[in-house]
Amino acid sequence: MAPKAKRASSPSPAPKGKAKPKAKADAKAKAEPAEDPKALIEKEAQEMFERYETDGIIKLARFADCIRDMNIKKCQIFGDEPGPIIKEHWKDTGGFKNKELKKEEFVAWWPTFLVVVEARQAEMAVEQEKIDAEKAAKAAAKKSMFEGTGIWTCPMESLQDAMNEAFNQGKTPLIIDSTEGARSEVFFTYSGAYIIECKKMIMDKAKKTATVEEILEEQRDQFFRGNCFKYGQTVLFRLGNSACDIKGTFSNEVFPAMKLLDTSEWKKLLGIEQADNFKGSPFFNMCPSDEHKTEHTCTGINEKFRVVAVSHFAEEDYVEFLDAMFPLDLCQPIKPIVT
Repeated sequence: MAPKAKRASSPSPAPKGKAKPKAKADAKAKAEPAEDPKALIEKEAQEMFERYETDGIIKLARFADCIRDMNIKKCQIFGDEPGPIIKEHWKDTGGFKNKELKKEEFVAWWPTFLVVVEARQAEMAVEQEKIDAEKAAKAAAKKSMFEGTGIWTCPMESLQDAMNEAFNQGKTPLIIDSTEGARSEVFFTYSGAYIIECKKMIMDKAKKTATVEEILEEQRDQFFRGNCFKYGQTVLFRLGNSACDIKGTFSNEVFPAMKLLDTSEWKKLLGIEQADNFKGSPFFNMCPSDEHKTEHTCTGINEKFRVVAVSHFAEEDYVEFLDAMFPLDLCQPIKPIVT
């Protein structure tokens, strides 16, 4: 005889007196239908009237407080001082004529004011989206502008950004300036850069007014008198239209120009946190006195310190003239343009 089929077990009854959470929520939702939005706005209008009224009416000063408070709550959507909005709405409510607002007038006005607030918020959201899109586009354009190891071409107003990016990439900015009036040099002069006149060093050597050692010793002394390390000066090698032999002639232990043009040599000395590195650096023996050695061994080099070079050779010629004389491998060429 075949075995009897098992009956499916019946689900256990829920414990008495304990409703399931979902059932409770559903029951509550059925018991308490959502309030009418219009009723909510009217209720809010009455509450706002009670907040700002005096003796059952609202005068202009309290009406203005109401709008100013909303403006602050909504992050200055009407500007720092919503005077024109206050005047416009006071007139529209009839307050300008009667010098006051009664409860029914205020309650009738409040929904129209909320519409204006929401419209202004939507308008500002669109404006912000446009601003964000423009910022993103500019950021993308800058990123593409400073890509690769060739010449970066940038507007004069972006020159500082280009130099900062070169520094971040461990390169000394070499400005190839063919702008009228050498605009980049004007920029450095007015920003207080410390200028090394490379052409003067060449002329002093050619005229034999001083030996190379004396020229570099004078450069070193002027460098420290200018407090370049201490105050974080931007040091500008002004090449002009000359090919200054930094590689072979105008760099030694007293004035290590080659090391100054190598960001990796001084970048590791920036700030008090890296001051311990100064003693073993090429710039320790450069110091003209024990006082300077002690100072920078304790404080390092000011974090604002930067080095840059400017040449007037044309874009197509600068490599030919400078390659044998100047450490182009340590540099990022940047060509500013006037737009």
